[in-house]
Amino acid sequence: MVQYPIMKSVIVSLLMLVYLPARAARVDVPSLPEAAYADTEAVTNIAFDAGVAGNNVFALSLALDASPSNNVEVAFGCDADGNGTLEDSEAAFAIGWDCGEWFFRDVAADVADSCDGSCGRASLDWRLKLDAALTPRDLRAFVGTSPLPFPLMDTMYDPAWNMARVTSRGFGNVEASLRFGAFAIPIAIRIR
Repeated sequence: MVQYPIMKSVIVSLLMLVYLPARAARVDVPSLPEAAYADTEAVTNIAFDAGVAGNNVFALSLALDASPSNNVEVAFGCDADGNGTLEDSEAAFAIGWDCGEWFFRDVAADVADSCDGSCGRASLDWRLKLDAALTPRDLRAFVGTSPLPFPLMDTMYDPAWNMARVTSRGFGNVEASLRFGAFAIPIAIRIR
């Protein structure tokens, strides 16, 4: 069996911005193991609290080397069994790139949508504004300066979510950051 080099390290940086003195924390995640198969799949899970009230924004920024054959997905949901991983059966919503298309998949509403994308270095910026009851009210999804025509749905966010899973298949650098809650907490994920 041929083994392909895979993105070797994952660094998760957690930075909390507070109005008074800024506090920063950095969490290092162990290196991903070599892929057992030629599909080069790399996965990491990040615990977080989606239900923090505050600026009422749930945002994702995903930068990658997009190709016609790679896939990068950020899935959200509840780690119901408490094992520290977001299983497929626990994932409620996913955003990402799949072989030439930007997509979202809403498991709860049984809806998926996608639109064509250009290959090369690309960045998806997803910003979901929430009202005081943490219900989605406005979605801004862009690749560069081009808007994506994704519809707004109430099931695009759930304050009960406590786990994000980043999955990358194929080659190319991936960076993702999540911002949510009272202190606009960004989590940066770099997979190499």
